[in-house]
Amino acid sequence: MEPEPQLSARSPIDRRRFLALVGGVSALGAFVAACGGKAPSSGIASAATVEASPGPSPTPTPRPEPIFPAGVERFRLMPDTQWETSGIAIHSGKQGPRVLVLGGVHGNEPGGWMAAEQIADWVPLIGSLIVVPRANRLSTYAFVRTGDGFGDLNRAYPGNPNSPQPMSRMAAEIVQMANYYRPHWLFDLHESWMFYNERGPSGGTAFIGQTIASGGTADTLPLIKKSMDIVNERINLREQFTLRTTVSGQGGQPPPAGSTPRPTETATPASTALPGSVTPQLAGGSSSLGFARWVDGCTPVLIEMGQYEQHESRRAELHTMLVGTAMGRLGML
Repeated sequence: MEPEPQLSARSPIDRRRFLALVGGVSALGAFVAACGGKAPSSGIASAATVEASPGPSPTPTPRPEPIFPAGVERFRLMPDTQWETSGIAIHSGKQGPRVLVLGGVHGNEPGGWMAAEQIADWVPLIGSLIVVPRANRLSTYAFVRTGDGFGDLNRAYPGNPNSPQPMSRMAAEIVQMANYYRPHWLFDLHESWMFYNERGPSGGTAFIGQTIASGGTADTLPLIKKSMDIVNERINLREQFTLRTTVSGQGGQPPPAGSTPRPTETATPASTALPGSVTPQLAGGSSSLGFARWVDGCTPVLIEMGQYEQHESRRAELHTMLVGTAMGRLGML
């Protein structure tokens, strides 16, 4: 197979297309980053700024769907800094779903970034595939959740380009990049220590391995559940996934008999959650499950893989199975 053609982010056509899609100084920052230069210190408004705006917001005019010619675009986030990391966008040239995959948000969760590096080699039949394999790159090399003073990327969205914490700045760049490519789906690949179905009397985020949660809407839940069911039929009982997502307070999959339910996360006021959202208390927070609030039309899916007595190569394989199955259901593979 011949190699995919490389799109030049420096060409006049690409520059006009880029600026027309996102517009303004924020787009220019992302464009310069894609070209390998230094992005200006500008970007999106913070969540606090948005929520503090007085009065009702006018109904926005829907933006036309972006069109990306067939080929490959490579880009950098936080270019020319020690936290710089690379990403890739593979475009089929045909209209279809756009999927964004994040790995390495936490540096001690290798199954996620190993899977994302494999997924970055996939070529979609329709739509586009965008992958950032090691979002918190330095932490993946140090094999720590996050570096000293970096901040937690998955607690920092939508980010702040002027924050002293680098992962808050990274969150802002990821959101800006996503608003350029406008993915319909975000798959954020994570790991927990213990398995959710083996938690017994314990709870907390250390016991959410082999689970899937989403912060999208009830309309997207069937694809998530069907993809999970297909994968569960192909793997052994211990590896099987639990859907922790709920829809508007209606319970999701019941816990195993004899187990103690996991404590719920702090509830978010209804005003900040999406109408009809799945896992509404999580969708209102600052993790990737709230992505639909910052990237219009995006359904975030957070996959947690259990580390205890499960080799990292198998964890990576299960991540790729879930993402690949979902993309197959979307007609992309």
